[in-house]
Amino acid sequence: MDHQRSDPIRQAVACGEFHRAALLWNEYVTEIREEIGQGTCTEARMAETAELVEWSRRVVLCDRAHAQGQLATIWVASQYGPDDLPRPSCFRASL
Repeated sequence: MDHQRSDPIRQAVACGEFHRAALLWNEYVTEIREEIGQGTCTEARMAETAELVEWSRRVVLCDRAHAQGQLATIWVASQYGPDDLPRPSCFRASL
């Protein structure tokens, strides 16, 4: 496995830097296309790529689920607007 090629993608995906990850994926795919065109793409390279795709998919799905949970929390909190909050009361007392 060539970690020099896949580690930057893994790092970007794991950090949630999806724009950077997409750029790195595009470079990675370009390299693979060139290898396929030249007939130098090995079975090990394809297996590495398949594993990287599956790993990335799982990480992105987890990130998406986390974001959906946060959105659900925000939505629930929004249902309790200012009308539901206790109103400050003003009173004067003379002791």
